[in-house]
Amino acid sequence: MKQIDYIPLEMAKGLIVQALGEFEPELRVLAEKILSDENRLNVVEEMQPKTNMMACRPAGVSIEDIKAGEMLIPDFKDRFGPHFTRQDNPHDFAIIDLEYHGSPSSIIWLAHELGHAIADDLQRSNGRSFRNFSQSELENQAYFIQHIVSRYVREKLGELELTDDDLGEDILKMSWDRAQQFQNAKVPFEKALKLAAESRIPVVVAALDQRTADIA
Repeated sequence: MKQIDYIPLEMAKGLIVQALGEFEPELRVLAEKILSDENRLNVVEEMQPKTNMMACRPAGVSIEDIKAGEMLIPDFKDRFGPHFTRQDNPHDFAIIDLEYHGSPSSIIWLAHELGHAIADDLQRSNGRSFRNFSQSELENQAYFIQHIVSRYVREKLGELELTDDDLGEDILKMSWDRAQQFQNAKVPFEKALKLAAESRIPVVVAALDQRTADIA
């Protein structure tokens, strides 16, 4: 098995776009729109982890929203600055905050945060927002995109010595909530896999823009 020292960020973006495009063509369009917009990517390349920042700020999220979700970090700037200084987002588009390390796992977590941004765009186009979903449902949406990219990376980078941890699939190390969200997302992912790519859009939309209880 080969080892790899660093996967450039642009290569990671390309892998993600290709993975989503092969799975469902409309996902490629949505992904490219976000990954090609510098205003939506606050991604810092670091060879070694410094902050381990991985987040997506949905469009219009306020400090009040963050407090209501019990996710406010009072010393955020001290912990994650100088590159990551805000938890809110006054813009009408989601913003991805990520410290990218060039590893396979970095690709997967970029895909996860992209999943949040894609879902946010889709929901807004249908008159909804993150406020219409629970935190667990928002994570289900991101894990759905993560599953797609993880499978693709495992296939395309098969010559590398990849572990489940590299692909964000070591659920035994996750909290119970995270493991449950991971498994919840796997259901529509595997349902879509059984369909031809051109027939997957209803399942994709349901996974990204419906309440979990409403998905058949």
